[in-house]
Amino acid sequence: MKKCIWCSKSEEKVEFKKLAHTIPQSLGGKMICVNVCDDCNAYFGNIQFQTPSIETVIKETFNISRARFLSSFGEMGKNKALAKFTSIFFNVNFRTGTITVKQKYKLQRHFQEKISILLKRGIYKIFLEETERQNGDAHDSKYDFIRAFSRYGLGEELPLFYFERKYGIYLNVQDDIKYPVLLFDKDKRMKYLVNEPFFYEFELLGHVFAIPISKSWQIGFDNYITASLEAKKDFFVGYKVIKYFNEIDLTLQIMND
Repeated sequence: MKKCIWCSKSEEKVEFKKLAHTIPQSLGGKMICVNVCDDCNAYFGNIQFQTPSIETVIKETFNISRARFLSSFGEMGKNKALAKFTSIFFNVNFRTGTITVKQKYKLQRHFQEKISILLKRGIYKIFLEETERQNGDAHDSKYDFIRAFSRYGLGEELPLFYFERKYGIYLNVQDDIKYPVLLFDKDKRMKYLVNEPFFYEFELLGHVFAIPISKSWQIGFDNYITASLEAKKDFFVGYKVIKYFNEIDLTLQIMND
């Protein structure tokens, strides 16, 4: 019997008729998490309190990176993986690597802060649905604090750690760009990913992130980050705690170096 990883309701109480893409279909996502009910699936795709949907924010931000990759592969244009690149929210300059909020949205109070929180909630959403799809363990109570933040916007704002690359060498498998999934450490190409009881690392469209998977993540942070930076020393220069969406190298400016 299906049981939703977000609301914990089973088929007796809610429906599971719609396909729940772990990564938005508008971003090229193909993978489905079967244990997401229609109500929770719809929540992530709907506007909430006059703010964009979480799915829209994920699509808007990561399609910037995807467009950069696909253009280098010759996969942008008619009948290609991405017909064209346009952004609702952002002015994007791939040459200079700059991203700014369009004037219409810049005038909205705290728009960038709201976008950043929705982006974080979306990344946690993708993680939990992908860990359920790949590992089948998302119902574990240790993830309750992630459920509260990502699905319901409750509790403290959770951190998102981003590792800055040293070199502009990214994924060379086109399907990872056309049809992105989260790449965990069990993918043999991702030898620099470190996962342990307090944190989980993964790669999405050439970007390496870490999120806490324990509510008590602060007590394990020092040991974790030391081990992580050691594993990445040949490929990365350090890490950021993301506050704003444009702190991520979404335009893949490092590929210009």
